[in-house]
Amino acid sequence: MKFHLFFLTLLLATNTFANPNIVVSIKPIHSIVSTLTQGVSTPTLLLSGNQSAHHAHLKPSQISLLEKADLVVIVHPDFEEGLAKSIRNIQADKVLTVDQNEVEQGNEHEHEHEHAGSVNHHSWLNIEDMQGFTQALSQRLIKIDPKNKAIYLANLDTLKLKLDELQDTTQQQLSNYTNQPLMTYNNAFEHFIENYKLKSVGSVSRQHGENLSIFKILKAKQIIKDEKVTCLLFTSEASDKRINTLTEGLKIKTADIDIIGFDIKPGANHYLKLIQDITHKAVQCLK
Repeated sequence: MKFHLFFLTLLLATNTFANPNIVVSIKPIHSIVSTLTQGVSTPTLLLSGNQSAHHAHLKPSQISLLEKADLVVIVHPDFEEGLAKSIRNIQADKVLTVDQNEVEQGNEHEHEHEHAGSVNHHSWLNIEDMQGFTQALSQRLIKIDPKNKAIYLANLDTLKLKLDELQDTTQQQLSNYTNQPLMTYNNAFEHFIENYKLKSVGSVSRQHGENLSIFKILKAKQIIKDEKVTCLLFTSEASDKRINTLTEGLKIKTADIDIIGFDIKPGANHYLKLIQDITHKAVQCLK
């Protein structure tokens, strides 16, 4: 009897460890991966709390997670700048990049861009981009874990339907505001704006954390007046002081939008809730 119990325990342990150990950098992508791996394994979220992918200083325990992973999923090496050193130490075939096309183009034309900030890697804000990524992710999962192919494909079909519904619902909610001019604090919203054909007249800054000069502030104010902009979208990295300086004396609504979903519970439903929250705030600003 003891032998049978020991054998059963050993068998269960072996099956558990046989499933892929997946580590994902940020919450929105972790949510997509979680949906595809349901019924097989639960991916580990690397950056928790309010850790920034741009400036994160990894703890030894986080570095250990990366080293032990069968697959590490990141947005792009230029986006997760805080992870760059650790990512370089991982075998290339164990890393899956969401913006893979940008990686390939960057390798071929590495001098085309003046700096990493000139390329926008907030691709999770475009649901259509995520549809393409889910296909690439499912193929990678099947490659490293072929025994669970049927589960991955079934989860892929379910996820595609959810993303299609989310795209349609979001498109409908924003359809009445496509002619309403808006401005953004930086380029973080480009994918969202392009996807839903919103009317952006430009961004105040191109880079995260850039200190605004008086010239840029005055130029932005003039554009807001000339284009009759009534909505300014910005991410939490922009301080209240900067936003107040920029909007002082102007009749304009502002929306502070968390594009990562720091306060949303991680997991399969995170991405759905994140897009819904972003859309709601954008609609309220554009009204």
